[in-house]
Amino acid sequence: MYGSHGAVRPAVGRGSAQSPDYCLRGHRLQIAGVTGRYSHYYRLTDITCEVCYALKDPLATWYLIDPTEQYSAEDADTMGLVLVLIPPAMRGGLGHIELWLGGVSVGDIDLRACGPCRRAVLEHVRVDEKYRRMGYGRVLVAAAVARAPGYSWSTTTMDTSLATRAFWAAVGDQVPGDIGGPPNYCTDMLRAAEHTP
Repeated sequence: MYGSHGAVRPAVGRGSAQSPDYCLRGHRLQIAGVTGRYSHYYRLTDITCEVCYALKDPLATWYLIDPTEQYSAEDADTMGLVLVLIPPAMRGGLGHIELWLGGVSVGDIDLRACGPCRRAVLEHVRVDEKYRRMGYGRVLVAAAVARAPGYSWSTTTMDTSLATRAFWAAVGDQVPGDIGGPPNYCTDMLRAAEHTP
């Protein structure tokens, strides 16, 4: 798939200091060979598995994005691939994290978190259709979990579509809690939901 600046590449949520041991196809990079360089369009480091590249695999190159690096909309770079935090209006309210590519949202996640109760609920994950199956949903889930480490997590009840089941089957291990609902809302979350228009 191609965008205005070449191929749309997969993204993997990892701390920027961590280098991967395996490529997206499971090759051990120490053996397969790896190159890394900075992408001025994505404003991230890209990683290329040399074996996958030689085999002309479209997943040979991917980007590392740190899910803990989240910016306000005012401070977010309108270039590159960046996570943008839109905090809730009140404790337990609905917050959002968006994934911007070139200043345009290509996906987002809705969540509620309550510090005193140490509970968090993932409500909805959306990724634009042309960016699906590129790791962007996984990055959004990692970013949400990074907002509330050590919290008791749950999700809302999911629809039973194949796409939804496939997504959560692949990323569910990232969420330290109950996947598939029912959500474990605290009183602050319920109160905030009542005040949401």
